[in-house]
Order: sequence, then structure tokens, then C-alpha cells
Amino acid sequence: MKTKSSLIGVIISMYIAVVGTIAYASNESLSVVNPNSYSVVIDIAEINNKPMAIDRPDWLDHRIPADKDKRCPQFHSKFKEYKLPVQVFSYIAWRESGCNPKAINAKFDASGKVIWTLNKNGSIDRGLLQINSSWQTVTKNVCGTDLNGLLELDCNLSVAKYIMDNSKGKLLNWKISN
Repeated sequence: MKTKSSLIGVIISMYIAVVGTIAYASNESLSVVNPNSYSVVIDIAEINNKPMAIDRPDWLDHRIPADKDKRCPQFHSKFKEYKLPVQVFSYIAWRESGCNPKAINAKFDASGKVIWTLNKNGSIDRGLLQINSSWQTVTKNVCGTDLNGLLELDCNLSVAKYIMDNSKGKLLNWKISN
């Protein structure tokens, strides 16, 4: 039981550091006040039964806009299929590609050479979730294809799932908040 209590302490500390300060705590729940003047109640029983907060991207749902027009509902079933947090990735898809699985943030000349990219480092983002070209090896290993495979929805979501589950940055690989 000591491990569970320690885990709860770590999770609460991490959450408070991100969201705000404790306003009220009991054995059943914790109320956290955000500096932006709203509060979040965390169910302690829920924490006991879930992995650490950093591994639960659905905890970031509060960081995405409430405006449901800023979503890609046509892909919700696919996000669920790939076990990606639906509302978070629906917003990421809207923000990154405008819900376009074939989006590329670069322009090419007639010979296929990149003549412009939005990224200052010259990298290119592809597909619904705008997976960066720095994930070339992962794309090859996960999808068995070059970076253009990211224009296929299933490859794009498979690589996104890999990034979320295996990279140090997890969801920080995408800009989530406004």
C-alpha cells in the first residue's frame, strides 16, 4: 500500500505543478485550483486504478478548446481503434492538418525537391497528425514504408501511437494548447 500512496503523491505533485494549487483534499478526492480561475476535482480512486498521469494523455483534455468545431469527428472511430485519446487527437488533427489526411506542410518543385517548408529546420510534416520527417526510421519500422506512407491514415495513426507510447515527449510532440 505504501507504493500506491507514493504513486498518488507523485501524480498529485505532477498535476498540481501543471494545473494549479491544492484547494481541498480528502481521502476520496482532491480539488485543484487553476490560476485561470477554474477548478478540477481529481477522484483518488481513479488515480489508484490508473497509470501515472504522464502516461494518461486524456488528462490533457482540459487543455484543448471546448469548441467542438475544432475537431475532426469523422476520425473519432479511428482514434479509438488506435487507442489514441479521442478528443485530444481530434483537436490535434484539426489544428495540425485541418482534418486532411493528405496534408503536407511543404512545397515541392517539379523534380520533387523541397522549395519551402513551414518548419525552420527544413523538416516536413505529413498526414492527418502532421508526423515530422524526423520520425523516418520509426515510420519505416512501424509501417514498412518511407515518409510518404504517413499520408495513409492507418500508417499516420500507427506512428502517432508509437510516438505517444514510446517517446520521451509523449504528447509534447504536438502542440496541444492554444
